[in-house]
Amino acid sequence: MAEELDSFPFPLGPRGRPVDDYERRLRECPLGNVRLQSGDVARLAVRYDDVVKVLSDQRFSRNLTYEGAPRQADGLDFTVDPDIIMNMDPPRHTRLRRLLAGTLTPRKVEEWRPRVRTMANKMIDGLEGPVVDVVSTIAFPFAVEVISEVMGVPGIDAERIRHWSDLLLPSGGLGIEEQTAALMEFAAYCVELIEQVRHLPGDGVLQTMIQARYEGDRLTDDELVRNTIGMFLAGHETTGSVLSRAFLRLLAPREHYDRLVAEPGLIPGAVEELLRVEVPGDGAPLRVALEDVELASGTIRKGEAVVASFVGPNYDPSIYDAPRELRLDRDEKAHLTFGRGVHFCLGANLARMEMQELIAAFVDRYPRLSLAEDPDEVEWTDSAFKRPSRLLLNLR
Repeated sequence: MAEELDSFPFPLGPRGRPVDDYERRLRECPLGNVRLQSGDVARLAVRYDDVVKVLSDQRFSRNLTYEGAPRQADGLDFTVDPDIIMNMDPPRHTRLRRLLAGTLTPRKVEEWRPRVRTMANKMIDGLEGPVVDVVSTIAFPFAVEVISEVMGVPGIDAERIRHWSDLLLPSGGLGIEEQTAALMEFAAYCVELIEQVRHLPGDGVLQTMIQARYEGDRLTDDELVRNTIGMFLAGHETTGSVLSRAFLRLLAPREHYDRLVAEPGLIPGAVEELLRVEVPGDGAPLRVALEDVELASGTIRKGEAVVASFVGPNYDPSIYDAPRELRLDRDEKAHLTFGRGVHFCLGANLARMEMQELIAAFVDRYPRLSLAEDPDEVEWTDSAFKRPSRLLLNLR
């Protein structure tokens, strides 16, 4: 008879907030077992210091290609594809990261800021009020437009990319045949994009990936395709989700938004705080201990699977004072939403900048922005990234 364990990821609480399971685990069982969507069992690390160790220590491996390896989800699972950078261990990971290192540097992201600012304002110019759904008309269209511009392929088929993304991200309801077909279609589309820009001048990420070399080494065609898919998925799905959540959090209660209207200089710090409290999907990709590893809260044994929570450490009361409160001027330890260590998110700087520019544009143009529905009645998605299915806003 299977052991009765909490299922992970945990369900959402009211308004998409974390459930009490995190506080209980932080207090009582910071490395307790959970049952994953695949049915496999893993240790769940929730304390800040433990999670930093799991994400940073190379004794925790992302190589899940061996027979009998644990899985996070059933079906087609990008988190076990050995040819995607987030699933590689050093030295293979080191090689690919080195080749991709120049794609999304802080300097490059700042060079794109004026273009992203223009996109944000142009999108707001096109709004037809007085009520709009920020999810379908702003958050996701903006995220897709930005990632296509940054990738160097403006005018991509946003609807098809959204469709493929919905099929490929774990949701628990789709068969592997449908997911495989979507992956093949997406891959063929990315091959076409790569061929289109291969000989064109430009400073986009895709051009940089194609031209990337290090001591004579370069990305293979297969690595180009797989990591192009990964960047499109991560570049719009996660950003669109966290933007959708951010508007709800800023407007319920509305005092947070009013403060940004009065003090727009708080926006960069507010974005960091929103990233801390509004994580759209919990749990870094699964890792397996290569040997016994001592953490602050206990020992992970060789061969045990462990999931590093993002929500748990971002709400750890030993790190953050009143962690459930949204404090726009909070000045405490950096959140772990983008991970830590060698797998720190390549797109972290871009996501921050996108959020800063879109929120700043709204604060400037719509100082009276408000919710057009009861925040407690908002419906939420049941996909890998939890967000409002829609969120109606009054523009004036």
